[in-house]
Amino acid sequence: MKEFKNISGPDMAEWCEYLADDNAIHLSRDAAEAAGFGPNRVNPGPANLAYVLSCLPVDAEATVTEIDARFLGNVLEGDTLDASLEDGAGRLDRDGSPVVSAHITFKP
Repeated sequence: MKEFKNISGPDMAEWCEYLADDNAIHLSRDAAEAAGFGPNRVNPGPANLAYVLSCLPVDAEATVTEIDARFLGNVLEGDTLDASLEDGAGRLDRDGSPVVSAHITFKP
């Protein structure tokens, strides 16, 4: 299991640049609050999956053939997360509640 503390707004903005995602809830606290997420920015979904994928062993990256992910919640600026991956089952939790559930298939 890996822990990620204090998810930052600048990191979210960097992810948005990589993903060409200009959704204001990721970039502006005012936009996130207006959308009902409270006063903190919302992390882009693909970034949340990346936390799970960071649990892959380095040598396994080349053998991934499929990722089936479910996005079950949101990660907000300032959150602490726990990511895990065991036997192809990945999970990202925020305060003990699942945010991402994933099944990863590897080449035999």
